[in-house]
Amino acid sequence: MYTRSAQDLGALARAKREALGLTQQQVADRAKVSREWLVNFESAKVGVSLFRVFDVLQVLQLALDVSDRAPDPHNVLDDVFADLGR
Repeated sequence: MYTRSAQDLGALARAKREALGLTQQQVADRAKVSREWLVNFESAKVGVSLFRVFDVLQVLQLALDVSDRAPDPHNVLDDVFADLGR
């Protein structure tokens, strides 16, 4: 799944947790974070530690892959039309 925001990452973690049949408390215990912290992460609240995010992703059997963003298709089309108008 391609994630563009903290909201996307939190939603992905929540969906994976639910697919694994785990409660928030179970994941929190295994990742050594509080349930409140996990709730904040899943709902993209500010103030979550990146180190803890990786702990939670490990419990959920997820990896974080960082790559260059694909160009926005709208920007590419704008460039094409701008070139045609020259």
